[in-house]
Amino acid sequence: MAMKKLASFALVLVLALSFHVAVFAEGGATQATPLTKEEVIHSKAFLEAVEAAKAEFELQKANTTGESILRAPAPKVSHINVYAVASPNGGQEIYGFNNNPLSTTYDHGGNWIQCITFQIGYDSSHFGTLAGSAMTNNWTEGIDLDGDRTIDAWAHSWLYEAPSTGGQFVGTVYSINIPTQWTAWINVR
Repeated sequence: MAMKKLASFALVLVLALSFHVAVFAEGGATQATPLTKEEVIHSKAFLEAVEAAKAEFELQKANTTGESILRAPAPKVSHINVYAVASPNGGQEIYGFNNNPLSTTYDHGGNWIQCITFQIGYDSSHFGTLAGSAMTNNWTEGIDLDGDRTIDAWAHSWLYEAPSTGGQFVGTVYSINIPTQWTAWINVR
């Protein structure tokens, strides 16, 4: 009888531990290193963001010309958002193409914080800051949205490599064709 109780108790502990590990892995799991370009651009979430950007880009082209263009100059910046935030303590939060919340869900921090922006259109300059401090652009990916072999969109990864507890991230681009400033921001907790 005591052996059955002990076996039942052990089974309950195993199931409880399994449940807690699964919950931890789904929300705010730690992230050992910044997301690589390959991890991001080959992910299902990024491919979905590119599809959403394609639809937005085609709509923009139709609204500005009334018809589809086969060859055109590089498009001006018409969209920027925070695609993702990652850190050792907060794991990764992926927001996609159209979603840009005011604040991260998880508490980020540690020895580095990474923010990724997604933009449509060419810029003359771009930069990222975290709590007013400059971040390093550690990788960039150009994206051809309409198959004409002209890059129409970009994903930029911004990395802050110092101990941090967060702050406001601001990604800024200056459009190349029309000198306007575009920003995307998020409060990194």
